[in-house]
Amino acid sequence: MFMKKIFVCFIIVLLMAFPVSAEEVSLNKWVLNVTIDDDGMVEETIQTEFENTGTNSIDGFSFVVPASTVVLNLDNITSIPSTENEVKQQTIPGGIKIIINFGKPIEAGNKWNGRVSFAAEKWAVKEGMDYSIKIPINAPKAIIAGKEVEFSIPSDPEIRSQIFLPRAVNVTSVEINSKQKKSYKKLMQFDKMVITWFQLDIGDEISIKGSFSDILKQIVETDEKSREIKDMIKKSRDMGQNVTQAEAHLKNAEEYNNNQALQSFWVNDFKVVQEYVGYANEELKLAQNSLSTPTETKVVPDETEENNTTPGFGVVSLIFIIMSSFMILRKIRSKQ
Repeated sequence: MFMKKIFVCFIIVLLMAFPVSAEEVSLNKWVLNVTIDDDGMVEETIQTEFENTGTNSIDGFSFVVPASTVVLNLDNITSIPSTENEVKQQTIPGGIKIIINFGKPIEAGNKWNGRVSFAAEKWAVKEGMDYSIKIPINAPKAIIAGKEVEFSIPSDPEIRSQIFLPRAVNVTSVEINSKQKKSYKKLMQFDKMVITWFQLDIGDEISIKGSFSDILKQIVETDEKSREIKDMIKKSRDMGQNVTQAEAHLKNAEEYNNNQALQSFWVNDFKVVQEYVGYANEELKLAQNSLSTPTETKVVPDETEENNTTPGFGVVSLIFIIMSSFMILRKIRSKQ
């Protein structure tokens, strides 16, 4: 009997210490958008959605950033529903733990869909013009009744990531520590190279290295010129100028730079890259010169009183003159 009481007390203590199980909170989305600035600072935006499938309310969640300093303000957290958040930071081995407490808990059966943005120091490593970063894909933890609880992971969660490298930095190495092989895509978005994973797993770790490329810088600078010319064309068109030639040259420049040159860059054919970049810049010069050359503009004539004269008025006057002349001639003949 005594042992039975001890066993019951032990079960009660366990229930108090662990009030919910992982199956009661589900992580549906965990998307990491990481941007490495030129100075090595990292800016990250996390998009997440989790669902309270249990009976206890969720009071918040926490996650770890592998950095020495994190700057996160309340206005960097947006969510549906709005939860009037409180943010705390805690230094732990391996980084900074971010704790977000909800002023309005997420009740059973509801979801929290939000976005958290912050800046982090000493996460990426910058050595001269070389950069490297390791990004762990770790799940956050729910806070329920003052305790951290593991999220359950559904069969098809949305877990993905995008990494934006600094301006004109080319990726030199991409590795991912995962149980399964993960494919990625590489593209340019304005002045940054972007590495994208559309499907990741919790527990994966991404490792990226990159280095400044003078060849890539030429493509980036030419693209910036193209966008400047595009704005000039729009302003000239709004002023009534004929911009047909400028638009044609701009289209050629974009084809040379953003298509031909970039495709050659992906296969490391840098000599061909420079040729196409040269062609693109020549087209941009022609586009700019065509905007500087005076061209005729269409002017819509203003309406005048003459244009507004009632049709047929001249005919009536002519008939009146003829009739008057006829009457005068009759009078003259009658007197004779």
